Amino acid sequence: MSISKGYISTSAGQVYFRTTSLRAGLPVVLLHQTASSSMMFRALMRELKQEYWLLAPDTPGFGQSFAPQNQATIPFYAQSIYEFLQGLSIEECYLFGHHTGAAIALQLAAEYPELVRRLILSGPPLLSKEQINLLKGTLLPMEILENGRHLQQTWQHIQKKDPTAPAALIQRETLLTLQAGKNYHAAYHAVFAQDVAAQLAALQCPTVVTAGENDSLRTCLEPAYHLLKYGTMQLIPAAGTFICDQQPQLVAQLLRAFFSD
Repeated sequence: MSISKGYISTSAGQVYFRTTSLRAGLPVVLLHQTASSSMMFRALMRELKQEYWLLAPDTPGFGQSFAPQNQATIPFYAQSIYEFLQGLSIEECYLFGHHTGAAIALQLAAEYPELVRRLILSGPPLLSKEQINLLKGTLLPMEILENGRHLQQTWQHIQKKDPTAPAALIQRETLLTLQAGKNYHAAYHAVFAQDVAAQLAALQCPTVVTAGENDSLRTCLEPAYHLLKYGTMQLIPAAGTFICDQQPQLVAQLLRAFFSD
């Protein structure tokens, strides 16, 4: 079974997505981190393409989806993904989000509870004020410099997330970050403004919070878990920020175990 690509029109613009040809059962929707795209799910989709209907959209402002006209918010991203799913006549799904994707998935579950049968939040961004201030200080300036120094700065910034990541992965994420431009900052500030704690506490669907032990959001795991009414927690050893690329088999195992009835 192959992975195909396409566009769905929403009220704000066209959303690009990757999907598998299998159409049996509830679809599994995969939401990516900043400033990646659905490309980060290619390996995971290959693992699961014969078992699930998989859908991986590019968040507005990233990859090949439309760029928002105004400053984006998590509710805006969630509405765009909801309209994307409505365009495919999807009324219910399993939902997986990684980092910013987890923030958007959480917003979807909060605003459209009938949509989400089960939820996996990978690296849930339950950030303290100290963590937010630290992240604000480490965001790339996203300025184009005459000497091209910004290209190296972006590469080094991505590489710091996981020094063990192969060069091809660092290059992909570097190019996607440069392409995102101002949308890179917008997505981070959208997460900073989200009331993640309140939304976690209000969740009514079965939820797994997970992270690799080397993930930059690993410290959010236990606090997020303790807020859940119907939740479980899974820490994944020897995994980091790029777990979907580097350990897709482990993520696939988690999805198989939880996304079933």
